[in-house]
Amino acid sequence: MRIISVANQKGGCGKTTVAVNMAAALSRLGSKTLLIDMDPQAHATYAMGYTERSSERRTSYDIFRSHFDNIQFPTEELVINDRELLHFIPANMMLSAAEINLGGMNGAAAILSNTLKDPFFDQYEYVIIDSPPSFGFLTLNAMYSADTIIVPMDLSYFSFNGINSLYRVTGLLEEETGRRPGVFFVLNIYDQRTRFARQLETDAKNKLGPYLLETRIRGSVRIKEAAKNGKTIFEYDPKCSSALDFYNMTSELLTAEKIRHDILMKEFMLHAPKAGKVYVLGDFNGWEKTEANRLNKLENGTWSAHFNLKRGKYRYKFLVDDNWTYDPENPKREQNIFGTVDSVIEF
Repeated sequence: MRIISVANQKGGCGKTTVAVNMAAALSRLGSKTLLIDMDPQAHATYAMGYTERSSERRTSYDIFRSHFDNIQFPTEELVINDRELLHFIPANMMLSAAEINLGGMNGAAAILSNTLKDPFFDQYEYVIIDSPPSFGFLTLNAMYSADTIIVPMDLSYFSFNGINSLYRVTGLLEEETGRRPGVFFVLNIYDQRTRFARQLETDAKNKLGPYLLETRIRGSVRIKEAAKNGKTIFEYDPKCSSALDFYNMTSELLTAEKIRHDILMKEFMLHAPKAGKVYVLGDFNGWEKTEANRLNKLENGTWSAHFNLKRGKYRYKFLVDDNWTYDPENPKREQNIFGTVDSVIEF
C-alpha cells in the first residue's frame, strides 16, 4: 500500500481537485484506491457526491473520535464502496472538533497512520488523503502517514510561502520516525497564455528542480462542473483535456520517486529580525531577485528557505533590504570580481 497525501497550507490551490481526480485516475489504471477526506470543509466529500449522506454515517472524524471516547467499531464502516475500484471515507464539520482535541494528546499526529495499519486496508494499492489548508494536526496526520506528498501550486507566488514550512515538517517527521516522505509539486489551474504564468513556471523550476512535475494541470470549467455534479472528471467527461492532464500527472508521479540522488535539498537561513525582505541569490538561481528566491521570516527573526540543488559548488549571498551580505554561519568564502566575498557551498 502506497499512501499519497495532498497538502498545501495555502487555500485555493486545488488540493481537493488533485486528490479526487488522482484517486480516480489510479482506479482507472486498475489499482484499488481509497480516498480519505481529512478536511472539515468536506470539499472532497461534496466532489464525490456524498454530502447529504455524510451526516448519516461514519466519517473520518470517527477515526479520531474512537481515540477520544475509546469507541470501537468495525473499520469497514468508515468506507463507502459503491464505486468499483475507488472507495472513499467522507468528512464533515465535526473534524474541526477533532483538530481542537488533538492538541492535548500524546501521539496525536500518528492516529491516522496507526488506523491505516489495520489489516482491512491491505486491500488497497493506493491511499490518497485530501488535507485541509493548514499545518494543523489533521494535516500532520496526513503527512505522518504518507510515503509521498504532492503539493499543488496555483498561479500565485503565495504558493511558494508554504514550501519552507512543509520541508520543516517533513524534517521533524524524519527526526521522529526515521522516515521522510518524498515531496513533489505540480502546477495546478495553469494557464500558459499569460506571461505571469510562464515566469512563475520558470521560477518554480529553478527553485524545485526535478521535484516539480512536468505535467501542468490546466484550468477548466469541466473540472468545476464535475465537482458540482459529484463526479470525478473521468466520470463526467473522460475525453476532456483535464482528464488527460490528471492521467498524465498521476502516471508521472508513480515513477517520480526514481529521481536521481544527485539532487539535494539545501536550507538557507539568516538571522535578521529587523529586515523587511531577505533573498538568497547565487549561481544556482542565476543571481536573480525574484519572489521564488525570497526567504520566509520565522517567529524568532530568522529567515529561511529551501532549494533543491544538484551536487556541485555554488557561490551565494543574501540580499537584505537591498544590502548584500555573506552568510555569517558559513565560514567558507571566496573573493569575487567586485572586491567583496561570496559565501560558498559545495557538496
